[in-house]
Amino acid sequence: MKYAPFVVPTLCRSEHFIRMMESLKRNSWACYTDVIVSVDYPPAEKYRKGWQEICDYLDQGDFSVFKQLVVIKQTKNLGVGGNTNFLYNYVVQKYDRWIRCDDDCEFSPNFLEYMDKCLDRFEDDENVVAVTGYAYPIDWSVSEGATCMKQQFNVASWGLGRWVKKHELVAKYIRSGQMLEDADMVIKSGRYKKMSNRCYVQYFNQVASNRKGTVKIFLTSVTDISLRAYLACQDKYCISPVISKVRNLGFDGSGVVCQNTVGMDDSSTESYDYQKQEIDAAAAFDLVLNDPHLLHENKLKMDAFDGVSKRYLWYTNIKFWIVKCFGLKFAKRLDGALVAMIKAIGLKK
Repeated sequence: MKYAPFVVPTLCRSEHFIRMMESLKRNSWACYTDVIVSVDYPPAEKYRKGWQEICDYLDQGDFSVFKQLVVIKQTKNLGVGGNTNFLYNYVVQKYDRWIRCDDDCEFSPNFLEYMDKCLDRFEDDENVVAVTGYAYPIDWSVSEGATCMKQQFNVASWGLGRWVKKHELVAKYIRSGQMLEDADMVIKSGRYKKMSNRCYVQYFNQVASNRKGTVKIFLTSVTDISLRAYLACQDKYCISPVISKVRNLGFDGSGVVCQNTVGMDDSSTESYDYQKQEIDAAAAFDLVLNDPHLLHENKLKMDAFDGVSKRYLWYTNIKFWIVKCFGLKFAKRLDGALVAMIKAIGLKK
């Protein structure tokens, strides 16, 4: 058994970070785990208080429960992406796998055991490219005794484990933009049917577009959005737990990406109050895979929770059929005219 290091970039969200570390310390497999923290340097004075609290916590706290704690304090601001890249470059020099998470998560006592067992079990399975510790708050269809699922619609980065060799192949494909250029193949092979509705909308709205934007950047960088599309495009899988091992506390408006959903109606991924999600309380984890025949049923449940508007889905279907009937190059040439028409009649709203 190999034990993956746990790496986390942080800056100034001291309350979140301390809660995360304390939950990690309560893990039954903490004693096998190297924890590597990169504390970014504050880019402005308003970040200094939280940054100092994190530094003090790391300097003065007791972390003897871990196999090793490595703390790297940056001397200049790297930004979220730069700090994450720094940690990856550090990891690949010493390890062949790693677990990465943002500083706003809280973990089950068996999170590390779950991650290590899954990373060990699926290391040689070329069809599995990642292990996520997060499961959406859905009543999944599961076979008796199943504790995790081999699925194609969730690669949440809220506690994500990967193997270096597999990651490098995936990253090269995504960053090259080839995933977007492969739309014709994705259609002809029927792999688009494996996408969740939100993934389908994000993917086909971008493959037929000449415009830049946040989603397009996410689809050409290694993010949970691009990884989710990758699973369908390349017919690969990610392992996720039946009961989430991670609670995300970052949907409070404190982060760079996540919106504030505190106190909302819980009807969808965009309005769910993630701070109150129940997570696995067990101290130990037994790896039992779900029945693969339930994959499509669970994808439909994901679509129901992570839904998109019928108008937006209809708009995407137009782009899909243009690509299917006339090819990707024609769809890109037509994109400007289609966008103008859609705006004129208000179908994207």
